[in-house]
Amino acid sequence: MNKFGNSIAFLLFGFFIIGCVSTQQTSTASKTYSEDLSEYRPKVDTAFEMENQKSGFRKTSKDFRAEADVTTLLNRKLDTLAESNKEIRYINGYSIQVYSGSSSSDAYAARDTARVVLPEIRTDVEYKQPIYKVRVGRFTERLEVQRTLLKLKPKFPSAISVPQKIYIN
Repeated sequence: MNKFGNSIAFLLFGFFIIGCVSTQQTSTASKTYSEDLSEYRPKVDTAFEMENQKSGFRKTSKDFRAEADVTTLLNRKLDTLAESNKEIRYINGYSIQVYSGSSSSDAYAARDTARVVLPEIRTDVEYKQPIYKVRVGRFTERLEVQRTLLKLKPKFPSAISVPQKIYIN
């Protein structure tokens, strides 16, 4: 064990000595590097290059013409999509719940306060026995909900955003 400790100490001492030796600094700021690589660059036919610059289009050896008309197929797919969209009656969205409780007078007071704070946004009172819920707005984007929630938080500190189905007329 003693030999192992001595060899470790000797190696560390050697690394310390090598690390302390001053290194010779070289300056490359005065030297400039220059090498001509033009012989390795691909050669371009200048006549072909000039012709492409004049026309603006690339010449090809093949003639590309539309062989099939996709308009009828596309119209059929769009009609199918329009029919399936007619069956959609609602979208998933969000609303802000400012009150939830069993008191109808508190629910209608919360609705009136929400209408004063945000008169341009629809406010509804929902009743599912025995709970009254006052919900503000119908939003499709989460960012809109957060902006409106910040406006409502001073009057309704317990207001939260809740998922809601928004029915389409």
